Amino acid sequence: MTDQAPFCPAEDPSWGPFFPSSRRSPAWTSPNRAPLPVDLQERWGEPVEPREAGFGADGPLPAIPAALDDRRDGRCVPLYETESDLARMRGSARRLALLTPVAQGALDSLANYIFGPGFTVRVEGNDAPPAWRGVAQRILDRFADDNDLAGLCDRELHHRTREDGEAFVQLISRRDGGCRLRFLEPEQITEPANPRPLEDWLGVTDEGVSSWSFGVHTLADDPATPLGYHIIHDSAGRDWNYLAVDQIEHLRRNVPRNAKRGVSDFLVIQADLEREAVLRRNTAEGAALQAAIAWILQPNSSDHTPLGIPRSEIPVVHRTTPATTAYERVRRYPPGTILRPSAGLEYKPGPLGSERIPHFLQVGQAVLRAIGLRWNMPEYLISGDASNASYASTLVAESPFVKAREADQQYFRRHLQSLCWKVLQLAWRQGAFGHLGVSFPQLLHSLNVQVGVPAVASRDPLGLAQTHELQLRLGLLSRRTAAAQAGLDYDQEQRNRAEETPPFLSSPDSLSPPEEPPSHADTAA
Repeated sequence: MTDQAPFCPAEDPSWGPFFPSSRRSPAWTSPNRAPLPVDLQERWGEPVEPREAGFGADGPLPAIPAALDDRRDGRCVPLYETESDLARMRGSARRLALLTPVAQGALDSLANYIFGPGFTVRVEGNDAPPAWRGVAQRILDRFADDNDLAGLCDRELHHRTREDGEAFVQLISRRDGGCRLRFLEPEQITEPANPRPLEDWLGVTDEGVSSWSFGVHTLADDPATPLGYHIIHDSAGRDWNYLAVDQIEHLRRNVPRNAKRGVSDFLVIQADLEREAVLRRNTAEGAALQAAIAWILQPNSSDHTPLGIPRSEIPVVHRTTPATTAYERVRRYPPGTILRPSAGLEYKPGPLGSERIPHFLQVGQAVLRAIGLRWNMPEYLISGDASNASYASTLVAESPFVKAREADQQYFRRHLQSLCWKVLQLAWRQGAFGHLGVSFPQLLHSLNVQVGVPAVASRDPLGLAQTHELQLRLGLLSRRTAAAQAGLDYDQEQRNRAEETPPFLSSPDSLSPPEEPPSHADTAA
């Protein structure tokens, strides 16, 4: 035993939660306490931290008590508290999303199932005059065509919300009456250095105390309702702009309603993505290196005959790394290399030996399953291995993956509807509805913007057609809805039918052929 003072858990800061200062006895806190008996010192042993790493005081996520200021003014602790926290998270997420094939494949697969051939936008309204619906439909159709809304813009919008956790879509009026869509980078939305002159210019000083945290203008007591956004176009902030909420659409993910900014999908799986990338790279490199070596000659200790290729004769390449001028020695093993250990050395297989490779592959599959759980993905979709999964069972309407993608469709449908109404409002301000003498509140009350989404679940075409036929006969389903569920454009199909209808058909709804004319024998009789 040594003469050092015995360990006291009450004096160790990491044991504070277990020994609150208000409950410590004088025997523990007194600096002149008597030393513990030797037998007690021996039985005490070394302290063991009962809290798991990552969830206690010593982990990356300290066990700090929640406070009222954690969610005040648009913050979202422990995810972020400042704009610097958001910038660091975006940098890490973009690196993983753009440089790892697993993340790229996951993003593309999600977008394919969510959008498919693209969303459809249709203006309806039973109480509105047909002229109102026609003008509004032409405006939205032109907006979709001019900005490549289906196929390009929708997928970029999806990828931005996954990578950065948010996306900012600005609407810009054109002189020819159209509307242009522009994506703003999240770094452009920042808090102004001196918001007081901006508030005076906007005339909002009498409405209440404004909050400009994270570049989102809200009332201080209502962070969930944005009024506008402060945007900069240079690092110094000299070139700035203010966009009202009717000129920009803000999509954010993975945060509560009172949080002003979103966070990336990759935040919670960042460590798993990095481990999977390192494991896959090292396993592939080791396997490729082993495949280049035909065999290894291991002579007896008394045999000095040079067999195979000595290590000194194996080509060595000197290359300069981009970050430094120092030379890096890279040893090349051409295919079919036969190695002979040097004198006094014996070959031992490394951790990546052939008998251990299946274990690395199993670990990689487990990591991929954990990554796919972030989006409820089946294993074959995240790993490309369909050996242990049934494609038909993973894309039925009741599967978790289908339910999650349908929820994503509702998320994008809501924002696309809001974006379409903002486009119509800009067009109304430019005078697109001036000849109709209608106000925008009247349009908002009379018209309805419907956004159609493709089906995510895999369906039997014959069973779907039979179901539609029965529902149409019972009056439970409209033909337009049936066409949308079948993945068809109802208006285009009706135009195609009108062009292909033979003259003998009285109406497009009648597909029965005409009765055959009587034969000559019947006429003669």
